[in-house]
Amino acid sequence: MTATLEVSVVILYDGPLMLVNRRPEGSYHGGWWEWPGGKRHEGESALDCARRELMEEIGFDQADLSEYCVESADYPGRRVRLTFFVGRKPEGAQARPDALEHRWLPPEEVRKLRFLEPNLPVLERLIDRPPFGADSGRSA
Repeated sequence: MTATLEVSVVILYDGPLMLVNRRPEGSYHGGWWEWPGGKRHEGESALDCARRELMEEIGFDQADLSEYCVESADYPGRRVRLTFFVGRKPEGAQARPDALEHRWLPPEEVRKLRFLEPNLPVLERLIDRPPFGADSGRSA
C-alpha cells in the first residue's frame, strides 16, 4: 500500500501578481520554484497548515484563504495529496528578512520558471480563470 502525504499549498496574489518561492538548495528539488506550502502535521487541518507554512516560509499572517482545488501526484512509494488555497496578500504585509527567496510575478512568467510539476495543471487553470476576476486585482 502506498503512503499518502498530505500537503497544503498557498497561492497568494498581490493585484495580478502571484507569490512564488524558491526551494532551498540541498532540499528535494532544491532551486526549483513553487508556491509556499508544505506537509500537514498530525491533527492539523489543511487550512491551518497553509497558514502555518506561509508564516514559516514568508512571514505573512494570512487569515483569509479559500480552498481552490485538491490534486494528487504519484511518486515511487508514495502519493502526495495537495490542497491548494488562494488568497490576497495582507494589506501592508512585508516578508520577514529571513524569508525564503521569493518573487511576485504574473502567472504567465511563473510558467517560465522551473516549477514543481504537480503544480503546473493548477497554474494553467489559474491563468485561464483567475480566482479574483479578470485581473486578480483588489476590489475598489
